[in-house]
Amino acid sequence: MNLPDFSAITPRVVALDLDGTALRSDARMSERTRRAVLNVIGLGVPVVIATARPARVIPVLAGPEIAARASLVHMSGTAAEGRHPLRGENRWPLDRAVARRCWDIVSASSIETRMTVELDGHSFAVSHEGDANELWVFNAATPAMLVSLEEALERGPAKVSVNGLGNDLTPLIDEIEGCLGPDSVIVPAADNTFIYIHSRTATKSRGIRFLIEPRGFSMSDVISFGDDFPDVDLIENTGWPVAVANAVPEVLNRAKYLTATNDEDGVALVLERLADALGRGKDEA
Repeated sequence: MNLPDFSAITPRVVALDLDGTALRSDARMSERTRRAVLNVIGLGVPVVIATARPARVIPVLAGPEIAARASLVHMSGTAAEGRHPLRGENRWPLDRAVARRCWDIVSASSIETRMTVELDGHSFAVSHEGDANELWVFNAATPAMLVSLEEALERGPAKVSVNGLGNDLTPLIDEIEGCLGPDSVIVPAADNTFIYIHSRTATKSRGIRFLIEPRGFSMSDVISFGDDFPDVDLIENTGWPVAVANAVPEVLNRAKYLTATNDEDGVALVLERLADALGRGKDEA
């Protein structure tokens, strides 16, 4: 491991990916990590949850207290919501025509998939009727949140997610890329078995910058944690980039620091050190 040294200077903002990073492999946050996040928030450091997940599942994944106190850059950076001391909200939507083309391409494919069109982090459309039950498994969604594809397109999609159910989606990636145009992007995750399509202007870094810069913070003040392809821009554009040991090579090679795996409380190891440093600073002051 190569943990950051906080003896001389400390980061001022925490940006935290969830799946594969702050969450264990069972998609749950350990009690140790939860305590570490809350301790840092309690010491006055803004925490931004930066995730591909929608807002509706954050209270269950991270716990209701973190969900209430942490700012959020969700749905792969397509939406940002600030909570004290950060503030502001913004959206970077996906072009409706692109969302429709992606839906049609995936629907016509012989590869077994499940698709979701996300709107605002709460409402969504799904490609198969059975998908709704899977999306409500965390008890954080209700049937009223499910809309038709046509309604989703009319209201304005944030992103399209394609779950390959373990299948390699490379053929679909190639076909979708051919019709995206310059304003949209496709981002793979989990060995190309899961892909996200969203506006090219939507990134985790852009969402974080939108939230922190009005409060006088810069990206060099941010300590970020990530593991997968959607985290690359976050790792590249923050001053204290930390990879968990289970990260993909593209993240490992760009990070300045390395902590333990997500199943070994790698995020907590770093945040506990940060909290200790902040506590010492307050004692000395």
